[in-house]
Amino acid sequence: MPGGAEELFVGRERELAELDDALDRVRRGEPRVVLVEGPAGIGKTALIRAFLGAARGSRVLRASGDEGETALPYGVLDQLTAAPETGVPARPGSGGSGRTGKGAPSPPPPATVPGSLSPPPPATASGSLCPPSPASVRGSLFRAAHASGMEPLAAGSAFLDRLGQLQDRGPVILIVDDAHWADRPSLRALTFVLRRLRLDRVLAILVTRDGDDPRLPEGLRRVVAGPPAVRLGLGGFDAGELRRLGDMLGVAPLRPQALERLREHTAGNPLHVRALLDEVPGDILDDTEVPLPAPRSYALLVLGQLARCDQRARGLVEAASVLGMSCLSHTAATLAGVADSLDPLEQAVTLGLLTERHEAGRLAISFPHPLVRASVYQNLGPARRVGLHRRVAELTEDGFHRLRHRVRAADRPDPPLAAELAEHARAQATAGHWAGAADHLLDAAHLSDSPAERGRFMAEAVGVLLLDGRIDEARRLVEDLPPETAPAVRACAAGHLAIVTGRPGAAHALLTSAWAELDPGGAPHFARRTAQQMALLCVLGGRGEEAVTWSDRASQLHPDRGATDFTMYTRLTGLCISGRIAEGLSLVEDLPEPALASSQAELDSLLGRGLLRTCSDDLPGAVADLHGVLVACRERSVPFRILATAMLGQAEYRIGKWDDALIHTEIAASLSDDAEQAWIAPICHALAALVPAARGERERAMGHIRSAQELMIHGASVAAQTHTAHARAHLAAADGDHAGTVTALEPLLELGVHDIVNEPGVVPWHDLLIDALIALGRAEHARSVLDHCRKLAVARERRSVLAALARSRGNLHAHLHEPELAERAYLEALDHASRGGSPFVQARLRLHFGAFLRRTGRRSAATEQLRAAREILLRLGASPYVARCDQELAACGHPAGDRPGGDPFGLTPQEDAVTRLVIRGLTNRQVAGELVLSVKTVEYHLGNVYAKLGVTSRTALAAKLTSVV
Repeated sequence: MPGGAEELFVGRERELAELDDALDRVRRGEPRVVLVEGPAGIGKTALIRAFLGAARGSRVLRASGDEGETALPYGVLDQLTAAPETGVPARPGSGGSGRTGKGAPSPPPPATVPGSLSPPPPATASGSLCPPSPASVRGSLFRAAHASGMEPLAAGSAFLDRLGQLQDRGPVILIVDDAHWADRPSLRALTFVLRRLRLDRVLAILVTRDGDDPRLPEGLRRVVAGPPAVRLGLGGFDAGELRRLGDMLGVAPLRPQALERLREHTAGNPLHVRALLDEVPGDILDDTEVPLPAPRSYALLVLGQLARCDQRARGLVEAASVLGMSCLSHTAATLAGVADSLDPLEQAVTLGLLTERHEAGRLAISFPHPLVRASVYQNLGPARRVGLHRRVAELTEDGFHRLRHRVRAADRPDPPLAAELAEHARAQATAGHWAGAADHLLDAAHLSDSPAERGRFMAEAVGVLLLDGRIDEARRLVEDLPPETAPAVRACAAGHLAIVTGRPGAAHALLTSAWAELDPGGAPHFARRTAQQMALLCVLGGRGEEAVTWSDRASQLHPDRGATDFTMYTRLTGLCISGRIAEGLSLVEDLPEPALASSQAELDSLLGRGLLRTCSDDLPGAVADLHGVLVACRERSVPFRILATAMLGQAEYRIGKWDDALIHTEIAASLSDDAEQAWIAPICHALAALVPAARGERERAMGHIRSAQELMIHGASVAAQTHTAHARAHLAAADGDHAGTVTALEPLLELGVHDIVNEPGVVPWHDLLIDALIALGRAEHARSVLDHCRKLAVARERRSVLAALARSRGNLHAHLHEPELAERAYLEALDHASRGGSPFVQARLRLHFGAFLRRTGRRSAATEQLRAAREILLRLGASPYVARCDQELAACGHPAGDRPGGDPFGLTPQEDAVTRLVIRGLTNRQVAGELVLSVKTVEYHLGNVYAKLGVTSRTALAAKLTSVV
């Protein structure tokens, strides 16, 4: 009976042992994720309660999803953050093979029969007449941040920091019940967190009906499906457990045949079993000749209790069901038209339909279990349900909840409401509130009376879902578009999906079709969106002039510039890859400093200027622009942050800040994987391979290269192909594998005329191919590649590229035994290099020049060049190239000096990254934020660094490293 029966717990020994083992591992610093899954009433929540009884010394953060609040952004994360974390007492003692509450220390948590009507800890209420979540009751830290544009990855980073603080007081148990009803931003933030638990004492338990539920983000499903996650699927009771349950309830022992029949009849579902044991006389249960009645559903039990209420109490409970899982007592009373709610509330509490608590001096009520609320709500007649929702919409001042209740109250298509929802959704999308925007667009689609209009709203939702990283949902929505959807609208949505999922060929065909059929005057939103996506596709395809044209079309089609608008970035990138960098720079010379940028449009332009400066050798200006953009865009969209992070890493690589470059490119690669941005992820991984390749960290570099190649398995953009080929060649060149370098790069020559391939300042790969061809004796082919690239570099004044190509020309003349021409080329290269560019380019130039001078008998001059090269390479940590310098110096009669040898102290890459940031003066928390790790993981790595270097403080650490350098 709801709230009236003795609360018991039976069985689940294996599952409890699994949870206990997971907690033991967490105490040792091995984080664990556990998925508890099973149908409604199977006992998931009861299992968690029983487990918590033994979790002494742990901090518990609990939250629960709610079907009515899936669109409330960060509701679950706010519950986890705002609720006071609590310790837990000992688990109730066990009696025989079952567990009961007997003998438990005081005060034990209430034990339950899995699936019974006994409630989870009650939620509290908010002060508005709307269905508040526990987040709105206990606090709305992340919801408030969401209103200012915080996106899930930033929220996840903030919550990761919170977990780091809590671990100082013991292991943290993080529980999300009914995860399938949790709001999407919270789930994405939690996915981000769970992927980054390395050495943290955190046990995350997700409770859901089905771990493969598509309402869970794909990334989260991958987390719970892979090691070291534990997946506990709860099934029905066996006959032995049914017998023990009957004993505890005082039911006369049933014969084995009767127990087996009961198990088959109920599938062992504890909820149905308990109902039958409560409702059916024992002699009937034991008589296998008498047919068993159908199991009474949970709803029948609840409605039986509801029927015992008087009219006022019934009205109070029904009103509360419309308001949500919890609310203030007076708001429910107002909605129900009950003047004095105390007597009706007392009835409802006595019958187990509601629970009460005081919150900040106000009386709050909640349902003891979501199924109780669902049973009452679903039993409302259509007229009463619609009437209550309309009444809430009239009374509430919260715009979000007003719209939601108007949607719930709609009993027929409502085009005006659909239009209002769509406008609200567009405003949300402009502000970067993707989850709410998608939900409102889908509601608008359901309320539309025209299949064609419904398709338009759904197609708009596809774009929002893609920006929110919800790839699976967007894909299903594209498949479900009504047949009446305009072909151009369908093609626009499908084309956007094809870009994000890394299928540029399909994207081009779809977007071309969409543009041909769209009427810009009648559908400016889709026309602009199509033009924007075409511009981006042209950039990825290496068609710079076309990208500029499409960007201009997009900017002319619609005056609004929302948070998702990359029109200026794609325009500047188009100018860059087509060789018109000076023209592009002239358009953005008057931009404010990034810290003063007040709009997305300015950040968009600064991002583009950072790329222009990178490719035109203004590396200090590029780093300043891109670092400023990255700091200023923490609450911008995921694609924008990934672009800014990757481009900053690229600029830092060229300017010689390799430690910073490694951090930023690997973060970009990680974020692009997390957000499933297949269009840019291969480029991010390719950039992340450059530093470890040059440093001789072959496995680390190959890991990124393999990731890039796997992401391109279903098709690749020209940009992704070019960057990945460059990374492969870069690694092969470091290994001295000339054939491997040619194998990686020669396919680029067959791509035809593509700006991103041929513009020498974007991906500087030509000198690598030329040097490898020379080493393999293919001089004429090398000359052909050199002449073609040099013409562009001269015309566009790319100093660093001219330096590299002049070095390659020197190598070619040396190979052809033309020493005078070779020396002239090397000196020309030194002249170009002296006017700016990459330190690595300078170092390789001096290494090759020094080797040439040694071979021509000028050992003194050779030594000067080689030592200059070695000094730069040592600073960069480029081990393979230092080794070559040492070989040449030894041939000149000079012994080898210090070798970088990777890391002289044996630090791991993660330890090295932490150390570099610590000696720059960052706190542990700041380091955690930069590397997207938990504070606990940073502390662990720093402790290892101290031990390896024999120091005990940050000051000593800095001194030690400075003395070595």
